[in-house]
Amino acid sequence: MDSGVYSWSTLISQGATRYQIDRAVADGDLVRVRHGWYARRTADPDVVAAVATGGVMSCVSALRRSGIWVPEHHGAPHVRGNAPAYRNISERLCRPYGRFVPEAGPVDDVATAFRHAVRCLDDEGLVVVADSILNQGALSLDDLRQALHGSPLRIRSLLDRCDPRAESGPETMVRLRLRARGIPVRVQVWIWRVGRVDLLVGEKLILEIDSVAFHTGHERYESDRARDRRAVAQGLIAMRLTYRNVVHEWDAVYEEIAAIVRGRRHRAARHR
Repeated sequence: MDSGVYSWSTLISQGATRYQIDRAVADGDLVRVRHGWYARRTADPDVVAAVATGGVMSCVSALRRSGIWVPEHHGAPHVRGNAPAYRNISERLCRPYGRFVPEAGPVDDVATAFRHAVRCLDDEGLVVVADSILNQGALSLDDLRQALHGSPLRIRSLLDRCDPRAESGPETMVRLRLRARGIPVRVQVWIWRVGRVDLLVGEKLILEIDSVAFHTGHERYESDRARDRRAVAQGLIAMRLTYRNVVHEWDAVYEEIAAIVRGRRHRAARHR
């Protein structure tokens, strides 16, 4: 995805001359963001802001821009960089473990952004992001391990909790949180007449998790409810969790799930 922000070397490599660049600036088609960097008038404002501060967009901001599911974050774009003017303001930069790498463009690639996100994400957030990267095929597990080379063992070991089958951040969150409480959960299970479900606790408790903060279309809404009815008709329990339920109301949701588990309603009847 073209951000509309370019380095001098990129413009030259694409065939522009010094005269053409200066003329584009004079005509207002390009704006100097900082020394050696230019932006179109239609450029992504977040990328412009990142470059203007002396670095490039990285970390969770670059991951989200690449389509990776990342936990909520607010405030200015996350930036990393090696610009001389920024070396004494390191608290405002996202820093990786290990060596720094040169800036290759206005927005870091997924591997570099992931490497710089390690200090900005908690343990759950790192696994959420890694699951999304794996599910989308943006990187392999070996690529992620390489990106974390030089990180503490505790952080590198978090990749052992990843599951590339997870189709959304909230799905990963629920899986991790239930397993942390000792509740076994299976991922992307196929159930007769229902189809594939996000998570299955025991043999009977189906958990379907919305991946976005807004409602899906009418057809999807109707399809989801039809699946729920078919599940209930088979004696299963279908619990549908929204983004808000998982991200902002988890304590209450967990108690509802735990009550089902304590009552063993998630288990199939055992016949002798």
